[in-house]
This record gives sequence, C-alpha cells and structure tokens, in this order.
Amino acid sequence: MAYEIIGTVHKIGATENIQTKSGSTFQRRSLTLMQRRYDQNTGEEFEPNYPTIDFSRNACGELDKYKPGDTVRVRFDLSGTRYNDRATGEEKYFTSLRGFRIEPYVRQQNVPQAAPQPMLQQPQNYAPAGVWQQAAPQYQQQGGYQQSAIQQQGYDDAPF
Repeated sequence: MAYEIIGTVHKIGATENIQTKSGSTFQRRSLTLMQRRYDQNTGEEFEPNYPTIDFSRNACGELDKYKPGDTVRVRFDLSGTRYNDRATGEEKYFTSLRGFRIEPYVRQQNVPQAAPQPMLQQPQNYAPAGVWQQAAPQYQQQGGYQQSAIQQQGYDDAPF
C-alpha cells in the first residue's frame, strides 16, 4: 500500500553505496522533510514533524531536482523487518519509509467551496418554541408530575 506526505524539504543526504548480504551493492539517499502539524480542534501548532524517507536506485537522482525549502509531495511505502539482536538474542523490529516518487507541491488557490447546506425548516404541525414554557405553570398548578405506582409503593431497584 502506498502512502503520501506533503512537507518542506529540510535536508537531502548524500548518495550512499550499501552492500547487501549477498555482496551486491545498491544506492540509497535520504530525504528529511519538515512537516507542520496543527491540532484539529484548537488550530494550535504542534512541534514540527521531521520524517526521513529513503530513496534507492534510480529514485536517488530524482532528489537532485529539489533543495531545502521546497514544498514537495512524496509517495512512499512503509516497510517493517523482524530480526534477532545478536547481543541479546531478543526479537526486534525495524521500520523504514521507502520513497518511490517525489514531485513539487503547489497549493491550489481556487479550490471550489462546498455548496451551502439548506436551512432546516420547522415542521408545520410542530408547536413554536416557548409554548411548553407557557403551559408549564398551569400544569404545575394542577398537581405537577404524577408518581408512578412503583414509586408510590416505595419500591426502587434503580442501580444508582
């Protein structure tokens, strides 16, 4: 499954040649983004997020087109590896973000706004607001609420 993140280029690492267990080599290059995050309820800004995404093979060259400060959209895969720690023998996990596409991100200025929702109308046979308040004093003069037969007998098995 592919994921996507939009952020500002913070740092682009140098190309590294990595040797695999089989002895072959491949190229890897890291991209660190700075992503601003905001609380959806208050709008308050959180601490910035600095995810690092690794690009390999031919995708390393794509990073040459960008510099720190550029706003980009990066598509990546999430990869997890299980391994045993040689020192302790404990099973551990390693997670990496493997980028496969990067492109400039341009915020759209003329985004169409959602159509306004129609106002809800009060049903025709519904009493206007405030009518129950006018009737309440008359009801209270007539004796108010009636207790149920169970309450009159003193039986109450309510759990609270």
